[in-house]
Amino acid sequence: MKALLDHIVIGANQLGCAASMLEAKLGVDFAGGGTHQVMATHNRVMRLGDNSYLEVIAADPAATASRPRWFSLDDPATRTKLNAAPCPLCWVVSVPDVQEVLAQCGYDAGEVIDMSRGDLRWKLSVPADGGLAEGGVLPVLIEWPDGRNPADRMPLSPLQLDRIALTHPDPDWIIGCLDRLGLSGLAGVTKGRPALAFHLTRGDSVIVLS
Repeated sequence: MKALLDHIVIGANQLGCAASMLEAKLGVDFAGGGTHQVMATHNRVMRLGDNSYLEVIAADPAATASRPRWFSLDDPATRTKLNAAPCPLCWVVSVPDVQEVLAQCGYDAGEVIDMSRGDLRWKLSVPADGGLAEGGVLPVLIEWPDGRNPADRMPLSPLQLDRIALTHPDPDWIIGCLDRLGLSGLAGVTKGRPALAFHLTRGDSVIVLS
């Protein structure tokens, strides 16, 4: 199977403040966003290169979730971390058939749910408790009905994702799972506690989100 990077996810305690902080750090303005009624979250997005994007997401204080929020946003440990500063939560890869890949990827990515934001529709793997596979080290799976994510709706951006740096107590197992998805060249894996960082480039500058 061959998965493709879809987007990277930055979690935040308060969306507006986090978006302003990231715009200042990255030197690029967010290009849009909206709400996710089922999850009681809202987001802002910006394009990365040609076909992927960065998402900053937070619990929406004006909404009530009908299930545990995705990306571990209801987890007390995540809340504590985000109270200190916005930080990476996970990365998302697109696949042609999420149900098929879910059965073959070698890890528990959760169940498939139908999601929407405005006129966008997609299928996403989400654990029942709203958690993340291996603390976000292993990717979330997404399927877009027409095979295209919304990156091409966003203005071109000078930002590029250079690499994803992963740490995990069992890096060989993580590498094996990524190999199953055809993602072995996208992320580097070293031994350590579960964590991830995104290395972005803007011209000659390197910006690390960790």
